[in-house]
Amino acid sequence: MKKLIGFFALGLAACGSGTGNAATTDAPASGAPATSTSATRVPTGNSSGAVAKIFSSNRTLARGTAIEVTINSGITSRHNNAGDQIDATVSQDVRDDKGRVVIRAGSPVSMRIAVISASHAGHAQGDEGELELNVTGIVVDGDRKSENMSTRDIPHSMKGRGITKGQGEDVGVGAAVGALAGQLIGKNTKSTVIGGAVGAVAGGAVAVAGAQKDYVVEAGTRVTFTLTQSMTV
Repeated sequence: MKKLIGFFALGLAACGSGTGNAATTDAPASGAPATSTSATRVPTGNSSGAVAKIFSSNRTLARGTAIEVTINSGITSRHNNAGDQIDATVSQDVRDDKGRVVIRAGSPVSMRIAVISASHAGHAQGDEGELELNVTGIVVDGDRKSENMSTRDIPHSMKGRGITKGQGEDVGVGAAVGALAGQLIGKNTKSTVIGGAVGAVAGGAVAVAGAQKDYVVEAGTRVTFTLTQSMTV
């Protein structure tokens, strides 16, 4: 009987020892790092801005990039003056060297007339007058970018103003001089009339030759500007 009780006690002790060992193997070893999923967790809260910044990509137009704009209203040296503001729009998308659109077609453009003048009277041959336009700003995605671009290469035409009052006096003077010359040469009424007519024609030719012509740019004219510095948006 004593042997049977001793054997039973040894069995219980063995079972208790096995259970303890099992519990020990299930628990993490002393000093071992705890398993965590924080290394793969997606940043949240304020860190999201940093993540967005990593994936954001600025778009930059290099210095020398050509930008074509369309002038919204006509310009003429007869009515416009230096300092006048001129509105325009970007004619077509402007892309960076990666092909991404930086400035969209239709974006508003602010311009200013720097120089404007008609042809100078008395210099009809080769005198085309002057016009210089400056770009002062471009609106890109609602944000105004200040710029400083200028050009004198502007498609235009020259239109005569007609004979002014002062130039009309040339016709009268020519007629008077011609009439006087006819009288002196022919010494009769017929010569006076012929001389006056010839003088009037000559005076008119002088007036037309000296008449001013206006520098005219039609609405819808396209003008190309070049960036003097890079632009980043």
